[in-house]
Amino acid sequence: MMGARASNDLLVEEGQPLLHRAATLRGCISGCSYVYAESVIVTSRLPAGFSHRLESTNDPIGRILHEVGIAVSREDLVHPYGPMVSLPWNVNATVGDYLLARSYRIDSEQTPVMIIAEWFLSTLTPFLPSA
Repeated sequence: MMGARASNDLLVEEGQPLLHRAATLRGCISGCSYVYAESVIVTSRLPAGFSHRLESTNDPIGRILHEVGIAVSREDLVHPYGPMVSLPWNVNATVGDYLLARSYRIDSEQTPVMIIAEWFLSTLTPFLPSA
């Protein structure tokens, strides 16, 4: 857990506890890393069942949201310095080569609940259509 900064895209007060989660999505058979993602979550705005699943499983966030029955909407976050976004925490992650990076905010009932940043790694190149 960490505290929110004064200015943030989650619209929470400075110091409010936020959960930081990092994950690498890998191929089931190859074990190859394809996507690196980081998220910041306002757990106080989500049901206890969601937080419990985050802490006790490696399930992707989207699967947990669906299975717990939390209706969400997504808003892309656009920042002036391109896809490496200004997140509400200080990330010093090095993800190496990547094809695309994006960030977005997940809202539930028009209330921001998390921000996710994703880096689609160059290992996905073989799956792209030929130019």
